[in-house]
Amino acid sequence: MLDLLLTQARVFDVTRNRTFTGWLGIRGGRFQYVEEGDAPSDLQALETRDLQGARVVPGLIDAHMHIESSLLTPRRFAEAVLPHGTTTVMTDPHELANVLGAAGVTYTLEASEALPLRVYVAVPSCVPATSAELETALGHIGVEDVRRLALHPRVLALGEVMDYQGLAAGITQLPALIEAAQDAGLLVEGHTPTLGGLVLSDYTAYGILSDHTLSTPQKLLEQLSKGYTVMLQEKSLNAEVVQAVLDLPDRSRVLLVTDDVMPNRLQAGHLSRLVNLAASLGWPLVDAVAAASLRPAMYLGLRHVGLLAPGRAADLCVLAPGEAFDVEETYVAGTLVARQGRCLAEFSPVAAPGGGQLSRPEIAASELQFRVPDGLHLTHVLTCNTRNTFTVLDTGPVPFRGGWPDDSALNAVAVFTRQGSAPPGLGLLRGFGLQTGAFASTLAHDSHNLLVVGQSREDMLTAARTLQRAGGGMVYVCGDDIIHLPLEVAALISDAPLGEVAEQFEAIEAALRRGGVTHLNPVLFLTILPLTVSPQVKVSDRGLVDVERRTLLPLFP
Repeated sequence: MLDLLLTQARVFDVTRNRTFTGWLGIRGGRFQYVEEGDAPSDLQALETRDLQGARVVPGLIDAHMHIESSLLTPRRFAEAVLPHGTTTVMTDPHELANVLGAAGVTYTLEASEALPLRVYVAVPSCVPATSAELETALGHIGVEDVRRLALHPRVLALGEVMDYQGLAAGITQLPALIEAAQDAGLLVEGHTPTLGGLVLSDYTAYGILSDHTLSTPQKLLEQLSKGYTVMLQEKSLNAEVVQAVLDLPDRSRVLLVTDDVMPNRLQAGHLSRLVNLAASLGWPLVDAVAAASLRPAMYLGLRHVGLLAPGRAADLCVLAPGEAFDVEETYVAGTLVARQGRCLAEFSPVAAPGGGQLSRPEIAASELQFRVPDGLHLTHVLTCNTRNTFTVLDTGPVPFRGGWPDDSALNAVAVFTRQGSAPPGLGLLRGFGLQTGAFASTLAHDSHNLLVVGQSREDMLTAARTLQRAGGGMVYVCGDDIIHLPLEVAALISDAPLGEVAEQFEAIEAALRRGGVTHLNPVLFLTILPLTVSPQVKVSDRGLVDVERRTLLPLFP
């Protein structure tokens, strides 16, 4: 007796890049049958459904992502992505870990334990992301943490080794962490936005197995030749990269991953968005689905998921009519968990860990003061583009008046430590275009100190103090207009439903755009502005950081 029989299905066979008309029988949460043609007339099932030709695909598997980027707790994230067909993820909780240490990883495991979404975890490798000379961090993960966490059955990897320059130069604790991870049988994930040639080989030789950073055809081919699994996120999907993938004789080490999806974009899709984008660029849909199901399962070593086949877990999606990847229903272990954009299950909250709070004396106006006399001063300035998070360094004369830049094309940047009373790191940003108001956030990669960016010193001060009083979150301030998104769990994520979080997030982004910002993803860009492993120059609580040289730069050379 089967639990569920699905007949008249158009089945995606991701092993042979084809579809066929057939039927699926499910028993005990697994596929008993996945067959072509018509089901035997004498087959018995507790429930039988005629799918009338609807397409059936494996549940999607996201092999590299960060739940915290959605600004949601694991249960709220599961509610959000199951309706879009994502049934398995491997999350690297390095945001929580950078604030809470190993307790942040433990919380992620505990908070995802009872969910129908299959959540696997990578132990963050770079906590903190770089060194104390470059930034002040609260969290720390060492060798013993890796060994202990690796004992958990849902821990599969050492998370992305982001201090790529430090590892390539052999000047960090990372070799010891990698050795501990390999001894425990974990994968080791990479992060190589600018490495190539001999330096990439030196980095890879430590045992790095994957990269998910911005890709090009040339970079993709070099990494594949050097043994990488190449993970393509949305910003890497263009016609040239897709054609390079299609020209490969073997695509088994090319995956689709989300990495970071902010809450407003999560409403419209998750990994499903990338499958549709890839298909629109000429990637055959069945093969694009394979890059988001079977291939990530193989990479992660999860033999029980990723494929519609006997003995595999009955994780599947029924697609809506048409040719697009539009999920109508999602099943996990043979149970219907989402239908027509709505999660059918409810999940109990898990107590959030303590610690890591925003705790420092009220920020004073004098802390937002560039200590130079009035007049022109030769100044290092970060310059951004409107497409991605790359920032480059320019040097030139900047006029100052009353300790503030007298140039409407520049935005001031300040990064305050989460705790203590140290003065902030200050910088100037060109190209962002904010003409009115200020933005502040306690989610500010990767150490998640308090970031404040704006045109007006008064608005920046109000924004910073608003988050101090609230205990964290994100805020936009323009005079008396204040838009606040609370992030009550470690001042990083919220346990509110996606709709509420996305509404406030979207309101902040809309306010930034009204203020003159033209960046494609303004909040994502701002929250990566302090990331000391993101090319090429960033701002930490210590000041300007030359990412490639791993050194601090004076604001006034």
